[in-house]
Amino acid sequence: MNDGIIRELDSLFYPKNIAVIGASPKATGFLWGGNSFLEGAIKLNFKGKLYPVHPTAESILGLTAYKSILDIPDEVDLVIFSVPHSVVLKVMEECVEKKVKFVHLFTAGFSETGLEENISLEKQLISMAKKGGVRVIGPNCMGLYCPEGGLSWSKSMPGKIGTTGFLSQSGQLAGHFVDTGEHHGLSFSKVVSFGNSSDLKCHDFLKYLALDEKTKSIGAYLEGLKDGKAFFQTARELTRKKPLVAWKGGQTEGGSRATTSHTASIAGSQAVWQSMCKQAGIIQVHSLDEMVFTLTAFQKLPLTGGTNVAILGGAGGGSVTMTDLAEKEGLKVPRLSENSINELRTFVPLQGSSVANPLDMMVTLFDIKNFIRTMELLRDDPNIDALIFSQPVHWSHQVGGRAFLDAFIKMTTDGMKVLEKPMLVALEHTLTLDGEVVRREAFEKYHQVGIAAFPSFPMAAKVLSNLDQYKKYLDAEHAR
Repeated sequence: MNDGIIRELDSLFYPKNIAVIGASPKATGFLWGGNSFLEGAIKLNFKGKLYPVHPTAESILGLTAYKSILDIPDEVDLVIFSVPHSVVLKVMEECVEKKVKFVHLFTAGFSETGLEENISLEKQLISMAKKGGVRVIGPNCMGLYCPEGGLSWSKSMPGKIGTTGFLSQSGQLAGHFVDTGEHHGLSFSKVVSFGNSSDLKCHDFLKYLALDEKTKSIGAYLEGLKDGKAFFQTARELTRKKPLVAWKGGQTEGGSRATTSHTASIAGSQAVWQSMCKQAGIIQVHSLDEMVFTLTAFQKLPLTGGTNVAILGGAGGGSVTMTDLAEKEGLKVPRLSENSINELRTFVPLQGSSVANPLDMMVTLFDIKNFIRTMELLRDDPNIDALIFSQPVHWSHQVGGRAFLDAFIKMTTDGMKVLEKPMLVALEHTLTLDGEVVRREAFEKYHQVGIAAFPSFPMAAKVLSNLDQYKKYLDAEHAR
């Protein structure tokens, strides 16, 4: 995989200047549009020059406006189209004359409509751009979010620079991914909504992220691929160095039909998709939450040395059902070593407790000395590779108030350092508003100290299984 794509696309993610055609001197009332791209760049302290383009306005958002792209005195790296599709050919002709490097077509109404004249218009537009040396993102997409480069399609997007990349055919899901990911501790390097991908395609951006030193893990939402062979070849090279987590839309007959009208994509065979993902080492997920939590786990957890998991925090039937859930995800819940069991019995009461695994001993663990000793035993136990710790944080708060809850979170943090194996904390939903507030606070505190926290035990088990799947893929690749 050569680095030519880095040289080409660096000036897209880090442009020296941006022009927005279709910006307005009036507030439009829409969440997204020409002005939102300018507002996003201003919010993220874009270091270059911003040029709104409007036929009559003198200024927009305090920036000097120009009647045409041809009136801008400087070279232009990136032009964003937020204009009706009926005028795009004229505007593209001017971009070619201006020798613009990149055009982002926020404008929709092309091949995704299924109308022959609109399909033809898209082909003419892309042909004109290619002949003129202009690369195109889209059409029908939100475009780029790169906090380091100062690019955003909304002023609400976070300014923190991170290491997670994301590629999406859906602009809406790209926005949801950023919002949800931020709430659960993710921060981002580059996010691309590429829509119809009539010129620059998913595998082009994937090649870039594969070589981008600032991107450590990558997520993708896909509906259909214009060049599946190129995508999987790129993915195969990428996954040997970085994890790629993918959510495929259009898995059902109805969903497949919907993808065509959304981004002019053909979803393709689900069986072929699953087979290719397995060969390429792509981790398949089936929801936005699973995508987010799998990527947060890659940031916060070492890859597992196996699937043998200790379960802590259940009681009675809860321990039984958690064991079932874990093993249905391909994990194993083995009996602890005899040494661990004997040591635990020295401080865990026989009545109402279990120390074989799953571990039903929560009351005992409120003593920090006992908790740390338990972490030491699990660390040294050859039968255990990881720990899933289901925590009743709302109950802790009810029993002892905020001080008690803070102490419990600190105890967990200290225990993680002692354990030296992956620890996944499951913060189960509660039935009260107060309980959910406490749970949200616990999530944030765990994110701050680098602990992987999850909204449920099933999600924690699923994510641990995903990490193990990737580890086995890497081991097989290294053994070749």
